[in-house]
Amino acid sequence: MTHIKSIFNYFFLLSLLFLSNYSYSNIANKVTVIYPDINAPYDKIFSQIIEGIRSEFKGEVITLKLPRTFDRQKVFKNISTKKIIALGKRGMGIVKDIYQEKSVVVGAFPLTPNKISGVSLMASPTALFNSLHELAPQVKIINVVYSKSSAWLMEEAKEEAKNKGITLKAIPVEDIKMAVQAYNDLFKNTKSKNVAIWLPLDPITANEKIIVPAILEKAWEKKIVVFSSKPTHAKRGALFSALPDNESLGKQLVTLMKTVNNNNNVSVVKPLNSIQLAVNLRTAAHLGYNYQPSMVSDFTLIFPK
Repeated sequence: MTHIKSIFNYFFLLSLLFLSNYSYSNIANKVTVIYPDINAPYDKIFSQIIEGIRSEFKGEVITLKLPRTFDRQKVFKNISTKKIIALGKRGMGIVKDIYQEKSVVVGAFPLTPNKISGVSLMASPTALFNSLHELAPQVKIINVVYSKSSAWLMEEAKEEAKNKGITLKAIPVEDIKMAVQAYNDLFKNTKSKNVAIWLPLDPITANEKIIVPAILEKAWEKKIVVFSSKPTHAKRGALFSALPDNESLGKQLVTLMKTVNNNNNVSVVKPLNSIQLAVNLRTAAHLGYNYQPSMVSDFTLIFPK
C-alpha cells in the first residue's frame, strides 16, 4: 500500500511539473504589441511593423490598441504576457511604468539610450553611409554636427566611415547657437565637392525652424551633398532622407527582444538597421547626378513629384 502511494505521489508531482512547464512555455511563447489607434494612412505604419513582428516571432502575437485617451490601469490589466513590444509615443508612455517587471522593447519612437531597450527611429550610420556611397560615390568627407541626443551614434559612424575609407568630421555642440556657428564654419571652410553634410535626427543640430532651412539653402549654393535621417528633408532639398523599413523594424524588434530576455539587467538601444530612401531628383541633377531608371525604381519616395 505504501509502495502504491509512493508511486501515485511521484506521478502526481510529475504531472504538476509538466503542467507548470507547459504553462510557463505557453506564456513565454506570447508577446503583446501595444500601439496607438490612429487614422489612415498613418495606421499602415503600425500594421507593417506588426506584420514584421508576426513573421519573425515564433509564437502568438497579441495586439492592444491605445486610443488617444485611456485608463492606464485597465491597459495594465489587459496585458497578460511577460513579453511586450511597445510602439510609438503612447506605447512608450505605458511601458515606463512596467519595464522592470516584464521583458520590454520599444519601437517607432526616436529612442535614445536610457533604461528601456528598443530600436530607435534614428537610422544606422551603416545604412546611411551605404546609401550615400550608392547615390554620391565621390563623397570622401562627411561632416556631422551633433548634440547629446545623437552622440550615441557617433562610435558606429566613426567605425563605418573608417571601413569605407571616408573621413568623418564629428563636431559636438551643446545648443543651437553653437550649432549655427559650427555650420557657418563648415560652409566657410568647405570648397571640395567631395564633402557631404549628415543631418542626424537631432532636435538641436537639425532644428526645423533655424538650422535646416539655412543648411539646405547654403548647400544648394555650394553644391554640397546633404543627407538626412529625417524623411521630410528630401522633400525640402536634401539629396536623400532615410525612411524606416517598417516590416524590417518589426523583425529587428523581435531579434532585440531575445537579447533583452537573455540579459534582463542590460538595456540595449539600437538604430534602424534597414532603411528605405526618399530622394530629391532635382537636387541630384543640380549636383550632377543622373541615376539610371533601374536605380530610381528602387527609391520609395521621389521628389519633386
